[in-house]
Amino acid sequence: MTGLPKTEEQKLAWKQKLKDACVKMLHERMAHIEQAMLEARESANSEEKSSAGDKYETSRAMGHLAQEMQSKQLEDARQELDLINRLNTTVIYTSISTGAAVICNNFIFYISLGLGQTEVEQHKVTLLSPKAPIATLLHHKKKGDSVILNEKTIEIIDVF
Repeated sequence: MTGLPKTEEQKLAWKQKLKDACVKMLHERMAHIEQAMLEARESANSEEKSSAGDKYETSRAMGHLAQEMQSKQLEDARQELDLINRLNTTVIYTSISTGAAVICNNFIFYISLGLGQTEVEQHKVTLLSPKAPIATLLHHKKKGDSVILNEKTIEIIDVF
């Protein structure tokens, strides 16, 4: 893979970009949840009491359940944001652990949170929870090590 960071300074800057991408994704998720909460609240408040009182009460109860669910999702996202903000991007790791960027023969991972994929400097990066099976498999491995996943060998080219 070409165009990846080589120097310690470039690696630290790259890790900060990865962390920034995670923060951005979480802020976007939180904004969507807050918007959904607002819409649910407005919907519940605008619901007019009709002659079919049971329908009105059921609708309001469902609206409250939706708000509770979204409130829980928002709290989860805030906790994830707190975890990301605590990641140290000023350390070059020599073995894979939480906060490490991992360059493999076919993949790039950032051990942080299970947020899916993002792109940094035209490279797809998979954001992995430290509890994800592949992260567990990679844990404490070093540059030059390899692991087998689904009968395929994953070579660790760099860790930082």
